[in-house]
Amino acid sequence: MDSLDDDHLNRSVTELGDPDALFQISRGRFLAKLTIGVSIILLGLVANYLWWVEGPGRVDHIAIALLVTFPLTGGGLLWHMYRQRGLNILIYPTGLLRLRRGEVDSFPWKDVDHVRVKLQRTTAAEITRNEDGMPIECWLPVEVPTFQLWNVGLTVAREDGVETQLSAALTDYARLAEEVQKRTFAILWPDVWKRFLSGVPIAFGDLEVSLAGVRHVGKFIRWFDLKELTVLQGKLRIKQGKKWFPVVLTDVFAIPNPHILFALVREAQRATVS
Repeated sequence: MDSLDDDHLNRSVTELGDPDALFQISRGRFLAKLTIGVSIILLGLVANYLWWVEGPGRVDHIAIALLVTFPLTGGGLLWHMYRQRGLNILIYPTGLLRLRRGEVDSFPWKDVDHVRVKLQRTTAAEITRNEDGMPIECWLPVEVPTFQLWNVGLTVAREDGVETQLSAALTDYARLAEEVQKRTFAILWPDVWKRFLSGVPIAFGDLEVSLAGVRHVGKFIRWFDLKELTVLQGKLRIKQGKKWFPVVLTDVFAIPNPHILFALVREAQRATVS
C-alpha cells in the first residue's frame, strides 16, 4: 500500500472511528499472486516452446487449448491484481466505504438499491432467524478461486445509480461478501416480504416471484412444483418437479439481490408447505 492510500485510510479511521471490518489488497497477497501469475506465464511459455520447437508440434485441439490457457490465465491474474492495487474496503454499521488510490466512495446501507454476486456454485443460502422464526440475515456463501479471481466478485449499487465492484483479490473476500449480503438483507428484506405477502410480484431481473410461484420468460413454476434453486458454474438453475434438466438457466450475476431471492423462495415454500 502506498503513502497516498495510507493517508486516506488513516484519515477515514480518524474521522469515522474504527470500522467493524477492514478488507485490503495486502502487500503479501499482492506479491504472492504476482509470483503465481508470472510463474504460470513462464510455465506456459516453456510448454509452448517444448511443444512447437522440441516436441511434435502437431495440431492437437486438447494440447493447444492447454498451451493457450496457461499464458492467458497468468496474464489475467496479473491484470486483475494490477487493477485492484491499493484497494481498501471499510465496513461500518451505517455503510461501506471504498478507498482506492485517492478515490473515496461511500455506500450507506439505507441507500443501497441492489447487490449482485458473482459466484460459481452454491446449493443453498445461509439464513439466520429470530425467535419468531423470521429471517434476519441471509447470504450466499462464496468460494474464492486460487487463479481465476475474475470468476468471483460483488457489485454494490446505490439508488442513484452509482456502483462499486468488490474484487475477490481482497484478503478474506468470502467474509466481505457475507457481511455485505447480511447488512443489505437487513435493510431490504422487510419491505420485500411485506410487498410479497400483499400480492405484489417481486422482480429479480428476468425472474418474477409472486404468491403463485416463479415466472421466467414465459415459463411459470408453481411453488408446490419447484424442486430446487441452486447455482452451478455461475448459472442460476431452477428445477421443476420430476424434470431432469433445469427449466430456468440464467447468469446469477445478472440477478439483483440473489440473497433476497433465495430467502424469498425458501420462505414462500415454507408457507406453502405449512
